[in-house]
Amino acid sequence: MSTADLDIGREALVSVAAKFTMSAFGFVGVMIFARVLGNVGVGRYYVALAVALMLVRVSAGLGQAINKRVSEVDTNPSEYLGLGLAFHVLYVGVVVGIFVAVSPALPVQGISVDDVLGIVLVFSSVGAFQILNRFYSGIGYPGRSFWLDTVRSIVTLAFQLALLYVGMESFGILLGLAIASFITAGLVAVVSGVRPTLPSRQTFAYTGKFAKWSIPTSVVNDVYKRADPLLIWWFVGNGAVGFYETALRLVLPASQLTASISNPLQVKVSGRSSLGEDVREDVANAVTYAGLLGLPMFFGALALPDVLMRTFFGSGFGQGGEALIGVSLFYVFYIYQIPLESAISGTDRPELTFRVNCAGLLIHIPLAVVLAPQYGLLGVIGATLVAEALMFLMFQFLCRELFGGTIFPAPIAAQTASGVVMFLVVTEIRGMVALNHWLPVVTLVCFGAAVYFAVLTVTSSHFRLTLGNVLGPVYEQILTRDRKSES
Repeated sequence: MSTADLDIGREALVSVAAKFTMSAFGFVGVMIFARVLGNVGVGRYYVALAVALMLVRVSAGLGQAINKRVSEVDTNPSEYLGLGLAFHVLYVGVVVGIFVAVSPALPVQGISVDDVLGIVLVFSSVGAFQILNRFYSGIGYPGRSFWLDTVRSIVTLAFQLALLYVGMESFGILLGLAIASFITAGLVAVVSGVRPTLPSRQTFAYTGKFAKWSIPTSVVNDVYKRADPLLIWWFVGNGAVGFYETALRLVLPASQLTASISNPLQVKVSGRSSLGEDVREDVANAVTYAGLLGLPMFFGALALPDVLMRTFFGSGFGQGGEALIGVSLFYVFYIYQIPLESAISGTDRPELTFRVNCAGLLIHIPLAVVLAPQYGLLGVIGATLVAEALMFLMFQFLCRELFGGTIFPAPIAAQTASGVVMFLVVTEIRGMVALNHWLPVVTLVCFGAAVYFAVLTVTSSHFRLTLGNVLGPVYEQILTRDRKSES
């Protein structure tokens, strides 16, 4: 099957199931880490992780270029895989050499030699996984690639808990991630069924044409993301990083849904655009449901900020309620950018996404440096909110140039209205119920979600139609299997 004929709905459904499974295991892990290590210990882990994942972005950026090229019609994937793996091995060697050279200067601002070793192990293993998994997605399996990432999350949690149990603390959590990433990278290599070969000069040049933008875009984008915990660490301390990162984990499922839609979108847009076909309708459908979870999560955080933090992460995290509100708000702007960025990259215009991400970084860092000394954690979050809102407007401007107009479909209004109704209902019930135990809190959260989707189903014909189109074939398959088993 050509990537131009990819069924985005089916792939998104497969992907979102994987993403939510992955989020569930990751969230359980964060809850355990928070209770065992406290906000300072969790903050130390996330600072080291932020550095490691910033280093990963070079390999991830090349992975994006490989994903783009192998998703085009009539390409030879083996040379692209060989190029990606060879580059990553060389890159790891260079970075390790640099770390060995600077290690005598440690510790710096609480970063120890153990942290540096954990950083090296994580970035080398996760980078290899990124290359292989994005390659696998590009050859036509975006949904399956998410499930392989989910397997990585499950294996990661198992190793992390074992190493935490034997007393390895923050370093053990980093080591568990590295071991699991190496194992699942090997698994992806096996299931892809493609043996890497030496790239030709033409393959190298064609990949480099995209990679010269996708690598700096990936680096800039991740520096932008990782800047928050690093700035908070520098100006406020590890404890505030713990509040920020745990709050982020509460709203992360919103981006998981959007990524589940955007990854197959990019593969399909790449295939269709390589044939000169129009892609606006596919992009609009993806944007329609980008905020399906992000909007209710924001209104839920607004209604129960301190309660959610305290319930899931321990009594010491109740002070992070304001951070949760701010994080969930800037996430609303962020998740609407993801499908737009994927679509623009899929049409072979990576330089445009690079410029937007650079602009966001140049707005965010100076503003955060100005606000953090006065407002601390909330100052950094406020700077992120301003940058995300402006980047969203920039992407919409690019949509006017590339896709014939801004893309902000009408069904988003129904989702927003449903979120407001949910907020009013949850706020009213909060005053009637004692939320001092996890059971009533979880019950109230589930009830709020039920209210949101019930109102959305009633008010949005587009949502009802989408439910039928996506879930209908799944129901038919289940029904067919049942009939076969009965006969």
